[in-house]
Amino acid sequence: MTLAAACGWSLVRSLAVALAAGPVCKRQCAWMRGMDGRLRQPMWLMLFLPFLCPELWTGYGWSGFGLRLANTEFWNLLPSGWFPVSPRWIINRDAAVDEFLLDLLLFFRAVPVGTLALYFAPPPPLSAAAVFCRDLTIAQRSNTASATQALPPARWRPGWLGFALRGRWHAAFPAVGLMFLVSFQEFELASLIGRPAWTVWLFDAQVGGLALSESMRLALLPVACQLIVLVPLLWSLATTRTSPSAEGALAQSLSRPIQTALGSLVFAGVALTCVVPALLVGRDTLGGLTRVFQNTSQFQTLLSEIAIGTGYALGAAVASALIAARLLNSARASRLALAATVVGALPGLFGSLVLSLALIQLLLFPMFRVLYKTPPALAAGLVLFLLPRAMLLRLIMWVSRQRSAAHLAVLLCESPAAKNRHAARELTWQMRWRSEFWSVTLLTYWSFLDLTIAYLLAPVTIVSAPVMLYNQMHFGKNAVLAALVFLTVLIPALVFVVASAARPLAVCAFEWLSYRTGLLTGNARTANRG
Repeated sequence: MTLAAACGWSLVRSLAVALAAGPVCKRQCAWMRGMDGRLRQPMWLMLFLPFLCPELWTGYGWSGFGLRLANTEFWNLLPSGWFPVSPRWIINRDAAVDEFLLDLLLFFRAVPVGTLALYFAPPPPLSAAAVFCRDLTIAQRSNTASATQALPPARWRPGWLGFALRGRWHAAFPAVGLMFLVSFQEFELASLIGRPAWTVWLFDAQVGGLALSESMRLALLPVACQLIVLVPLLWSLATTRTSPSAEGALAQSLSRPIQTALGSLVFAGVALTCVVPALLVGRDTLGGLTRVFQNTSQFQTLLSEIAIGTGYALGAAVASALIAARLLNSARASRLALAATVVGALPGLFGSLVLSLALIQLLLFPMFRVLYKTPPALAAGLVLFLLPRAMLLRLIMWVSRQRSAAHLAVLLCESPAAKNRHAARELTWQMRWRSEFWSVTLLTYWSFLDLTIAYLLAPVTIVSAPVMLYNQMHFGKNAVLAALVFLTVLIPALVFVVASAARPLAVCAFEWLSYRTGLLTGNARTANRG
């Protein structure tokens, strides 16, 4: 298969997924707005689990599904010639079962992105009242026009598309564009399930020894496909005069069957992307864990790879979060700063594969050659990859943050009463720093699990755990590999969960240490109180 054919597969697949997910996202957004506040947060978490679940985990769990389905005993229970589809059809080159599975997984990964884009979209330039008045005017003109001079339908009149993009479609186009990019840039799922995609074709060609100049030339086709969506998307965001809002449109009342269907869809997405792969991976995990723990050398190597990868990912996450905050703060002041923000986000919007190839091309220039395959090159790739995601998380935090309450909590930290200061610090954590902590955690997890940048930019002395696992996944499944996948996905997440749970103990220890230090250093105020 040529790159053009693989790019065609990805293009059709991504457009179908984005267009199919659009109406669902609109209903999901309306459902979230009308939901009780106590249920909204856990439902957001459930909705986003398919997107947050590592593709390496989901892809490994579902890999070889068509072959397993063809070899199942179900076909032996059917009478000969009774079922029109044979097992041989399932495992052929263009297997429809694997393609449908990949499309379904991409659909469930795209829906959270589109719902989030619609939920926090800024108000359109044209309000609903303006759209209603225009439709009412058109209807009146149509009724008063003569039969021979009847006006054409509203949707075919000049200016209708621009009016729609500034009105009811103002948030729909960015949402569909983002879902298209998420599906079009997918690599791990397509590779492990065994379906054609431009990312898989280009990555295999580059790793297989294709010249970098040829890879860059071939990458122009998928880059052009993404530019068709990115240019209008960035133009729409850059020309928006209003800020994102969590309020958005008025909540719409949905019927009980529609709410039930949306809830079932959320749980189906979690089951298909997280639970079922966990069962498929975890069947032999217990025995594999026993073997891994018994092999001290293998276990220590895995822990070392996880620690090194998490360290680089954490550094890149903190750097991208700080850069995103600085760029977005500056973007409010001038158009030049806004242009710099767009330029900073652009490399990461093209995906990790195109970004890695472009960085390799840049690092091969004489002045930058010393940085090729070095830790700074890996860190730069990770930061650029995370920057648009960090900007999105920063915008969501700004919209969701209660600034007045947070400011009052900061003022309360100056209270002379130790009990009030402790309560104020806890309020400050809940209102501001908790979201900062979990946003950095999410960026770290994304960076740690990104395969392409680590594969193409990391030094030969650094082999991250996802790269090592990906190399072994193409040789089949076994208990030890399942255990290694389980540990690689679970350990970094547990580190941050434990860090969050241990925060109150750390704060108490810090306060006790500060109190003891004040006594030991002869603090006059403390001594007088004593």
